[in-house]
Formats: sequence, C-alpha cells, structure tokens
Amino acid sequence: MLTPGRVPIDSWAPELEATAMVQAVNLSNLPFAISHVALMPDAHAGYGMPIGGVLFADRAVVPYAIGVDIGCGVALLDTDLTVDDLPRPVLRRLLEAIASGVPVGTAHQHAPVDRERALDEIGLDLPASIPAAWFERSVDSLGTLGSGNHFLEVQRDEAGRVAVMLHSGSRSLGKTICDAFQQTALALCRARRLPLPHDELAYLPEDTPEFDAYWSAMTFALRFAEVNRSRMLEAAERAITAHTRARRVERTVDIHHNYAARERHAGRDGIVHRKGAVRAVAGEIVLIPGSMGTTSYVAEGLGNAASFETCQHGAGRAMSRTKARQAMTPGEVFDRMAALGIELHSGDPRSAAEEAPSAYKDIEAVMAHSADLVRPIRRLTPLGVLKG
Repeated sequence: MLTPGRVPIDSWAPELEATAMVQAVNLSNLPFAISHVALMPDAHAGYGMPIGGVLFADRAVVPYAIGVDIGCGVALLDTDLTVDDLPRPVLRRLLEAIASGVPVGTAHQHAPVDRERALDEIGLDLPASIPAAWFERSVDSLGTLGSGNHFLEVQRDEAGRVAVMLHSGSRSLGKTICDAFQQTALALCRARRLPLPHDELAYLPEDTPEFDAYWSAMTFALRFAEVNRSRMLEAAERAITAHTRARRVERTVDIHHNYAARERHAGRDGIVHRKGAVRAVAGEIVLIPGSMGTTSYVAEGLGNAASFETCQHGAGRAMSRTKARQAMTPGEVFDRMAALGIELHSGDPRSAAEEAPSAYKDIEAVMAHSADLVRPIRRLTPLGVLKG
C-alpha cells in the first residue's frame, strides 16, 4: 500500500509504469475518493485513470474513470464439442463462417439494423441525455466486434472441451457518451471552481442534473453493450450449428469491466468505478482473458474487501500500440501464431502487431498476483482467433 496522496493506493501490480503511477496518485487526491484507490495486477495507463483501476467515490461520477468504451466486457459460450471435433479444416471453416456473420474493425452491419427491434432488445427507453442522432449513428454497429483488443476466440480447456470467448463493448455509442460528458464535467468543475488533480478526472457531483444525465446514458450504454455481445454470440451459435456436430451451445457468463455502480464498501455507500476491472464478489464467476496467443481463465471471485471486491479484467498491455508495431511486423505475428498452432483471422492484418502476445503482460504472472482476488477454475487456450 502506497500513501503519496490524500488516500492510500493499494496495488496488486508488481510493477507500474510511471504514467500509470502519476494517474493513480491523481486519483487518490480526488476530494471524494473513499478509503483508498485499488490497482489490479494488470494496471496500466489510460485516460485520466489507470486501466485496471478501482475508485470508490462519495456522491460523484468521473466519466474517464469508467472509460470510453462503456460496458466493454467479456462473454463465454460453452459447447459439447471437444478439440477432436475441430480438425484444422473444420476450424478454418468455422472461423470463416463466424467472420461472415460478425463484422469487424470499423465496419457496421451489412444491412440496416431495425431501430425499434433494437430498443425492444435493449429493454430501455432512449434517455433524453442520448440525442437520437447518437443512437442512429450507433445502432448499425450492434452485433459488430470493433477493433483494437476486441476479439472472438474459439478455445479449449484442459479437458479438451471447446468454448467461445468474446470481448467487445458499446462500440461508438459509449465513446460518444464518455467524450461528451467528460467535456460537460470539465466545464462544470471550472464553472464551480472545483479543484482537479488533472482535467481528465473532471467529475459530476451527484446533486446535479448533469450527473443524472450521465448516469442514464451510461445505463443505456451498458445494455447496448450486452445486446451487442448477444448478437455476436448468436452469429457464433449459428456458425457452430452449421459447421460442426454440436448439440449443445450455451451462453454461460457475460460480465462488464468498464462501468460504475452503487455499492457498499468500507462501511459506506458510494459509487464504485471499475475501469478495466471486474466485480469479483465471493463465489461470482469472472472471465480473465490473456492475449490472442496465450491462456485465458474462468475464475471465481474471492470477495476481497481491499480491492472493493474486484479483480483484473485480463493480462493488461505491456507496451503501447506504437511500440508493439515497432517490435514486430504483421507477418512476424502471423508466423508466431501459426507456430503456436493458432488460426488467426484478422479484418486488418496490418494492425496484427498491435495485438501480438508480446504486447501484453504475462497472464500467468498476473494470475499469480491475484491469488487473493480470484480462484482459477478453468484454463482456456486459443485454437482460433477473430480480430478486427
């Protein structure tokens, strides 16, 4: 535990880059931070607040402490297939079929998405804080993967059972909401002369209409992200049914790792901000992906009070996208994946170097440093990967 700011910083990260440490100190100096700031083992620099960070706030919300991809998360699809049911030709056909049903990168759906059906599926009215134009621009991205670290992987566990893991979020809608409300928060803080350790930690006090507006927009974006993942899982289910002998295809877990929620910790009620971090209440199942060339985990939360009942959301980046591109060429990444026996299907092969396994922290080390946060119950390794 470090004490450089107003409240301590409790860190599970064995090493923390200088920028992330500065951001953590800034976070700890917020006047409404309760008890301490928690950093997960995968923590690294983000906008304003480290990714892999947890802030427990008293009557305030910080848009950049939730992140630009509101509702980003991971879902798991289990099957009754074994690795023996997926020889290389079948695996290739399956990945191609999934890719044909899941647009990647900046692509939208091939045909317009029905707006009213989408709203019915989301199950919420479009709040006044989300202009109709924002939704209209975003609705055609429902059921699309996106780019960067978003992925869809066909995986196997230790027993050879096949599963599909999916990582994606609210696409452009969440980013639009975050960027707009960060500017709103900054203007409000300046107008009220509220002190800020950094402009990227501008916040909205709970007693303001701006807070209510952001909260309703965030809540909608969380459901948008869930529906986005659900539609991609539907496409994966169709492909599995069409190209394999699977009799059981079942969705088992779906979790967010960019959101805020009202919770009680340290004997107080407040607002937990989890940015690149997952709720890990005792007994709750969590998903912790590695990189596209390494292990991912299904684990059980241990309810650690010092982490605000939270764990890491993945391996975490070890180098920036720019440094990753400088370290390896796309061709070298494809060769590396082939050497590992992993099929890689990328919508933009030029960006493959950004997501090379070497660009991420060692997932085994990250898991070792989270021994008091989660208990691993299943180890998954990639067979085939779909990337933006």
